[in-house]
Amino acid sequence: MKSDFRPFDGLVNERGMALPVTLIVLTLVTTLALAFLVLSASEPVIAANHMASAQARAMAESGVERALWALTMGTTAPTTTGAVADPLPSSPAGQPYNGGTYVAMGTIGGFTVSIANGAASNERVIEAIGYVPNNVNPVATKKIILTATRMKWLDPPCAICAGGEAPNGTQTNIQIGGAATVDASVTENYCNGVMPTAATMSQGSVNTNGNPDLSAPPGGVPALQHQSASNFQSFLFTDADMEMLKTIAQMPGRGTYLQGSQTFTSPPPNGIIFIDTPSGNPFTASSPSSDIITVDVHGTWSQGWSGWLVVRGSVYISGNVTMNGLIYAQNDVTLDGTGGGGISGAVISTNRMDTQSTTVDAQSIGNAPTTYNCRAVRDGGGTISQNWFAKPGTFREVATF
Repeated sequence: MKSDFRPFDGLVNERGMALPVTLIVLTLVTTLALAFLVLSASEPVIAANHMASAQARAMAESGVERALWALTMGTTAPTTTGAVADPLPSSPAGQPYNGGTYVAMGTIGGFTVSIANGAASNERVIEAIGYVPNNVNPVATKKIILTATRMKWLDPPCAICAGGEAPNGTQTNIQIGGAATVDASVTENYCNGVMPTAATMSQGSVNTNGNPDLSAPPGGVPALQHQSASNFQSFLFTDADMEMLKTIAQMPGRGTYLQGSQTFTSPPPNGIIFIDTPSGNPFTASSPSSDIITVDVHGTWSQGWSGWLVVRGSVYISGNVTMNGLIYAQNDVTLDGTGGGGISGAVISTNRMDTQSTTVDAQSIGNAPTTYNCRAVRDGGGTISQNWFAKPGTFREVATF
C-alpha cells in the first residue's frame, strides 16, 4: 500500500509567506513616507528661522554701522545731522543712540543701538540689537557688542617733549645746540581747544649751546624744565595703545610693521610705521641688549614723508629730510639736520631706558628745524584716518532672551 507521508513537507512549503512580507514592506514604506512628510513640513520652518536669524544679525550690524558713522561724523564733521559729539556729552548718547529708540529698516526689521563711553577717551562701547520683523513681536533677535575706537589724539603741549617714562634716578635732559630752531608760535597749526605751553618740555633740564632759536607759543615759554612724569601721561601711548598700533600696522593696507634696527635713506611709506623690538616684546627699562634698537633716518629727500613713526627704541634723524606728523620713540631721539627739510608736528621721547649720557639722553638738536603742528600730529599729515572702527578682538555676539 502506497503511503502519502512526506516528512520534510513542512520545511519546504512556503505558501502563505507573501502576505506577511508584503505587510512588513508596506509598514516600512509607510514609516519612511511619514518621516519624509514630517521633514518636508518642518524644513520650511527651519529655513525661515535661519533666514530670520540672519536678517536679525544684519539688522544688528546695521545698527553698529550707523553708530560708527555717527561717531566718525562727530569727529570729522561735527555739524552733520545725526553726528555724535566727541567727547560724548552724556553716556549713553542721546536719541537715537540711547538703546531705546527703534529704527525701522523697511518692512524686514530694524534695530536699537546705544553708544556709551569706553575705558579710554578714544573708546566707545556700542551695543546693537537687531529685530525681525519688528521690536514689538520679534521672531528673531541678535545682539552685537563691541568697542569702537579711533586713533588716539596725543595733543602734546610742546614741539619737542622728553620724559614721562624715565627710570627712577635718571634724568631726561634736552640739549639744543647749533642754529637749531624749535617753533611753537604758529597759531594756525593749533587744534581747536588745544594750546601748547612751550617749544620744549623736559622731565629734566633743557640746556642750550650755540645760537638755537626757541619760539614760545602765545602766553607760553620757550622751555619747561623739571616737569613731573605725570605731566606727560595725557600725551603718551600706553602699552595697550602700543599693542593696538602694532596690530593695525600688521594689517594689510593699514600700515607698515618692521622689527629691529632700521635705516631709511629715502622716505618710507606714508601712514603708520611701527618698528618693534626684534623679539616682539614691549620695550622696558630692563629689556635685553638684543632688544635695544635704533632707527636711522637720513639722506637728502626729494619728497617729504607724512604719518606716525612709532619706535620701540631710539630714533636718529639727520640730513635734509622733511617729515610731517609724529615722531614717537620709547627711548632716545637725536635730531641733527643740515638746515633743510625739518619736522612739522611733534617729537616725543619717553626715555624708558637711560642709554645715553644724562645731558644728551633725550634730544640732541643740531640745525634741524622743528615746528609744532597739532593737526599734523593727530592725522599724520593727512595720512592717518580719523574714522572710528571696531577695536580688534572686541566684536562679539551675545544671546538675547
